[in-house]
Amino acid sequence: MENEKIYGIIAIILALGLVTVAVLKPAQQAQYDQLQVTGTASFKEAPDQATIYVYIETKKDTALLAQQEASNILARVIQALENEGIPAAKIQTDTFSIYPEYYYPKDREPTLLGYKAVYGLKVITTDINKIGNVIDASIKAGANRINSIEFGLSDAKMEEVKVKVIKQAVKVAQVKANAMAEAGAFKLGKISYMNESSYYVPYTRTLDAMAKESATVVPPEDVEISATVSVIYKI
Repeated sequence: MENEKIYGIIAIILALGLVTVAVLKPAQQAQYDQLQVTGTASFKEAPDQATIYVYIETKKDTALLAQQEASNILARVIQALENEGIPAAKIQTDTFSIYPEYYYPKDREPTLLGYKAVYGLKVITTDINKIGNVIDASIKAGANRINSIEFGLSDAKMEEVKVKVIKQAVKVAQVKANAMAEAGAFKLGKISYMNESSYYVPYTRTLDAMAKESATVVPPEDVEISATVSVIYKI
């Protein structure tokens, strides 16, 4: 009887030992080494779109008079731009403000000089050759400041160029990976991860002085588009 008890206890101990071994045995995981590389590419492209920032400023004794005069000039400027073939949807309000102007003498109370009204228009054209016409028409209609011109890419052109620059960035990453594999005497496996970031820098030219010129000619400036990719290979 006692022998049976002893055998039972031994069986229980062995069973617990097997369970313990099963729990402590590490799980097999599929692991692999990897190689991470980055590639960057950059292109310069001729712009197919320009944004001209046209400003109208008026000064009057009251805020209402300043606003009314600015509104009248604004209407003439918009009409002049539409006569140049700029669609109404491409003539957008960039800013509008009315504020008092003061003279601040020493040791005396400020003196009100009047009120200034400012309208800022954002004029978008896909005809680069029309930039000078847009500026001249705006000034002749009463605008008194061309704040800047921004050369850029239309949405369709931007997507086209992004595809090209990303492909070039991937090629740069592949060249790096192949060179490292050759130097390290190992073979590249499949790509396990890839990430991309891209941006472009529009060219902005300040043209405040051009508000006094006629027959304005503004040569376009190229814009830069860049992309960086990060690629991870199995090895």
